[in-house]
Amino acid sequence: MLSNFVSVGGLVLRSPGEFVFQFPADTPLVGGLGLRWYGLLMATAVLVGLLLAKFLAEQRRLERDPGQAGERVEQLALLLIVTGFAGARAYYVATHWDDFRASPWSALAIWQGGIIIHGGILAAGLALYFYARFTGINGWKYADILMPSLILGQAIGRWGNFFNSEAYGSPIAADSAWPIAQFIPPEMRVVDRSRDIDFRDMELFHPIFLYESLLNLLLFALLMGMFWKKPKLKDGTWLWSYLIGYSLIRIPYEVLRVSAVAYLGNTPIKVAYLASAIGIILGVGMLVYMYRFRFDPDLEALTHWLVNQSGLELSAAENMVKRAWGIQQKQGGSELIERVTLALPNFPISSPLSPAQRQELMEQLFGYLGGDPLPPSTPADLASPQPSEGNT
Repeated sequence: MLSNFVSVGGLVLRSPGEFVFQFPADTPLVGGLGLRWYGLLMATAVLVGLLLAKFLAEQRRLERDPGQAGERVEQLALLLIVTGFAGARAYYVATHWDDFRASPWSALAIWQGGIIIHGGILAAGLALYFYARFTGINGWKYADILMPSLILGQAIGRWGNFFNSEAYGSPIAADSAWPIAQFIPPEMRVVDRSRDIDFRDMELFHPIFLYESLLNLLLFALLMGMFWKKPKLKDGTWLWSYLIGYSLIRIPYEVLRVSAVAYLGNTPIKVAYLASAIGIILGVGMLVYMYRFRFDPDLEALTHWLVNQSGLELSAAENMVKRAWGIQQKQGGSELIERVTLALPNFPISSPLSPAQRQELMEQLFGYLGGDPLPPSTPADLASPQPSEGNT
């Protein structure tokens, strides 16, 4: 895969071919078939990403019982993988329709390469949104722990472009001092008709798959550093940080890219530029909104407050606060009494509080969920919860 190409010591990356192994053409039933590097790398990326996401979900205790968060990730994985790959392929086909016009069924041959991550992110994001709405899980938390897996998978999957000799960068002169290049076989070289540039007589090109793979690993390290060093960041921070980071990575990738490029109509503007610009604007806008304008209550502190005021078990109080917060998010514009009425049926019947005391406590809770400052509590208070005055 590597060979010397210039006297200054540069290297050429040469694909050994798209197959790990291939049955001879005259083999009955399986002639010409085999295991492709592209498929093997995608499967590896999915497996590594799944294991990492399960580990992070358990570390964050996204579910109450040990192992439950990992099981949830497994359930999500099938949904997001299928919708993600379908969306990524559909996006590629839509933006390269001229390549499929003569043979529409070839759009289903995803193993031959040709996916665009922007479509996958959009499709999987919508699937996660509806899954969270249907099941009641915190979609932001699960999206956050999936981001390191996603960018790591992209770093692995980019090598599929290398083995397929696709998605390469601008040409490099044979006498260039650039330290690394990629050899593209003649049948894979293209003519850029939009700019009237013929690359068929070129041999060496920028290995942009390698550039992006390394930058993806850098973003992965950044996200993991945030995960371990900044565990109290708001839900959604890792999602929007990924979107900004990858959009920034994609811009220089597209600047160099000359193969399989999609343009906006008859303009010289690449579709990926627009997608990256939207990603950066959306990501920055959401982070500014989250950290400057959006109020996020400290649910852990509120849980301890409720334990002290009601005498509930910690798990019951935690469940009560989460349910109330869900009501607050969906019904925040309604009257206080309406929100309290929705929450009261969830109050455990084992509580020693009277109905009037429960209602008063729920009114206070919704006040704190709406932004009222929570009274300071001492560590001793949290360690030894006591019923409030008047409790029987």
